[in-house]
Amino acid sequence: MLPDCCRSKMKIPLVLVTGFLGSGKTTFLRRIAESNPEWRLMFLVNEFSETSIDESILAKTGTPTQSIVGGSLFCECKAGDFIRVMRETVLAAHREQALDAVFIETSGTADPDAIGKLVQIHGLDEYFELCRIVSIVSPLRFKKLIRHLPVIENQILFSDLVIINKIDTASEDTLNSVESQIRLHNNDTEIVRAKMCRTPFSLTASLLRIPQGDLSTCDANPFATVSASWPKERSIDELYKWIEALPSSILRIKGEIQTPEGSWQVDKTVDTTEITPILQSNSSPSSRLVLIAHENHESILEKAIQWFQ
Repeated sequence: MLPDCCRSKMKIPLVLVTGFLGSGKTTFLRRIAESNPEWRLMFLVNEFSETSIDESILAKTGTPTQSIVGGSLFCECKAGDFIRVMRETVLAAHREQALDAVFIETSGTADPDAIGKLVQIHGLDEYFELCRIVSIVSPLRFKKLIRHLPVIENQILFSDLVIINKIDTASEDTLNSVESQIRLHNNDTEIVRAKMCRTPFSLTASLLRIPQGDLSTCDANPFATVSASWPKERSIDELYKWIEALPSSILRIKGEIQTPEGSWQVDKTVDTTEITPILQSNSSPSSRLVLIAHENHESILEKAIQWFQ
């Protein structure tokens, strides 16, 4: 049996998972599914790119997963898609067999400020209750990000749990400094440290405030993205060489690809590069990669994919 998930037991608990590009949001959801097989869950994944990568990764956990691509679900142009999926897909699944919770993974550039109003004004609060907001941070670049990106500040401000992930990449002094910076923006949130998002998690409601901001405009996101197919005849060594030659202005690369040596999951952030073999799969990977950078570096993205096209 689950704990008392929400204040209103008849409503479906919503857990919002935020964090900048590559902080570990998808890894967190995988841990949730693996650690709680008795929970009946649904994942809703929001990706900034037009290509959904995380949906296929999370589907392997056996948890039903839906995606909203091509922008933030908190912007005017994607909010309608969010409402439609919640009403037509999530509620339909709940009526067929009761859900214990719905986890919403926002895009790494999303501002969660509008989630409360979005749920309320469209009548979703009749069925759902926002119980927790989790913010996942990567310590090495956190202080710079929170100075320059207001969305990061809001991700911290509205959270009731902040997971400082990838602690094996940072010194104790850096971790202490990140904790102090988090406390400056939200002194009430719980802070935990983790590797690969391995940390206990409860569905018990603990939010002190519900965000009630307005939706952002469709042109408010200062990032650019491209996706391209990785040629299957290119070797894994060529992939490594290509990644090593990329400029640091490319903030994120993710995808699943095929090479002569096998299938691989590619996950690169500014801090880390992980290329892991896909050992078992019922279908072949799409062999597509998604790249994300600041909008001022869109030409760099195009140049990067020209190398293997």
